Amino acid sequence: MPDRILADGRVAAEPDARERRVVWVIGIGLVVSTLFFTILHHGFPQVLDVPSNAGIPYTDYPTVFILDLIPFGLAWLCFHHARRRLGLYRAMIFLGGSFVFTGIEESMWILLGRYAQELQAALPSAPNAVLGQGSQEISGTYYFTRGFFWFIETPLLACLGWFFVAYSCVYVANLILPRARLGFRAVAGGLLAMNLDLWLDPVQTHETFKSWIWAQSDRINIFSIPLSNFMGWFLLIFLFALVFERLPNMVKRWGSAQAALYFYGVLFALEIGILIFFGIYGSIAMRLIPEPINLTIWGI
Repeated sequence: MPDRILADGRVAAEPDARERRVVWVIGIGLVVSTLFFTILHHGFPQVLDVPSNAGIPYTDYPTVFILDLIPFGLAWLCFHHARRRLGLYRAMIFLGGSFVFTGIEESMWILLGRYAQELQAALPSAPNAVLGQGSQEISGTYYFTRGFFWFIETPLLACLGWFFVAYSCVYVANLILPRARLGFRAVAGGLLAMNLDLWLDPVQTHETFKSWIWAQSDRINIFSIPLSNFMGWFLLIFLFALVFERLPNMVKRWGSAQAALYFYGVLFALEIGILIFFGIYGSIAMRLIPEPINLTIWGI
């Protein structure tokens, strides 16, 4: 078998047996979980109370299937690039980590809002800023409308979108700041992602497309998009970059399999931390700002 040459000219070592097992476990886990939640979402929508897409354009099955092919292609290009730069093991860790990290985070907020009344009854002390009160028409926080394949309540196109956005932003940050400390490079990657989202979200949520629907607004909105959404983009990319860059040290200390478990464990802990952070932020914002503020340009 010919040697695989990395992007920097180094010869990539073929993954050993333990690394290959990790790659297979992550790959199979992503496929099986996606198939399970896709069947659950389309075949048994009552289980998770999936909202109706009546009146929302481009949500028929042939259209959403074709639309899902676009992020598949972009994700494959980024994965191929990552494999050449980082090797198969780290490339799969990045793909699986960003996919699961953001898929769980998105789904957590969607389901917290969707079951706000039930959770409020069970946890009366829980802040409204976390559970979401929604509007008179729609209860909850937000939900996605479009997708053929699903991971929990997040469409596959969003999970793969997080992967290629995260990988591209982290890679570019490393290019422009090659000698900077890890923290500065992670900040740069987060800011690049947030800048992308500033123009992406207003387009995706416009009435003509409605890729997702906001049921609850933040106290501060930018272009009619909650400020917490942009903060979330920054935090997710920033925190993920910090953890991923330490993966080689984890492998040296614990080996490839235990390092992968530790890596995903840290990501799960960060999910809880982000939930607590935004709960505190929402509670403070609701007290300090009585009426929502929308910062716009030209009426956007």
